[in-house]
Amino acid sequence: MIRGLYTAAAGMMVEAARQEIITHNLANSETHGFKKDLAVQLTQTAVPLVRAGGTGGGKRQVLGTLDWGVLVAGVHTSGEQGSLQETGRTLDLAFSGDGFFTVDTPRGVRYTRNGAFTVDAERFLVTKNGDRVLGNGGYIRLPEGETVIDEAGRIYTNGVFIDQLQLAVFSDPSVLQKDRDALFAAPDDAETLPFSGQVRQGFLESSNVSLAEEMVRMLAALRAYEANQRVIQVQNEILGKAVNEVGTLR
Repeated sequence: MIRGLYTAAAGMMVEAARQEIITHNLANSETHGFKKDLAVQLTQTAVPLVRAGGTGGGKRQVLGTLDWGVLVAGVHTSGEQGSLQETGRTLDLAFSGDGFFTVDTPRGVRYTRNGAFTVDAERFLVTKNGDRVLGNGGYIRLPEGETVIDEAGRIYTNGVFIDQLQLAVFSDPSVLQKDRDALFAAPDDAETLPFSGQVRQGFLESSNVSLAEEMVRMLAALRAYEANQRVIQVQNEILGKAVNEVGTLR
């Protein structure tokens, strides 16, 4: 009975964690370049189930294993590309294929697929939060005039080459850690690859969150949470009867 309480409680904790992740996905469904998270769910370490007394000269006979419920072992970030939305804005950029823009933030260098850029008062290319976008030559300063950005990330203003966007491709994107505002941090030893995708000027990448899928997941998590809650209530009633009624003299 006690094991049943622990198993159901573990299930409730998992479903609560799933709901939190899904809520975060839904809250960022309109954030350009946002990548949804998925809970990695594992069964807790099983213990051997042994017949009492054993057989054959006192040797214990293993009948199987006993699981102790589930747990959230981690969070996986989906790298699936979101759809591209045409905006027509000169400084809106998106990727076809793998790649990240590199930006300088107060917390250090970060990487993003949110290419909704603008220029600040000093005409440096920045994110909507004011973080400066990095090119191969450092910060990118755009003079007045018509700016064209080609598929390799080379920037021209009035036909004059200005700089090339510092584009990052990681051989193992799972090493990236989510920061905030669709930004990612990378370890210093993260292995990179040459950029082989395309930069699309006048486009933005939508988040890869499907509202319909997330709502289905949310309902499933809520129902599983409620089911585990009912199991605990039943187990508690049975345990109460065992304590208060079993073995009493009549």
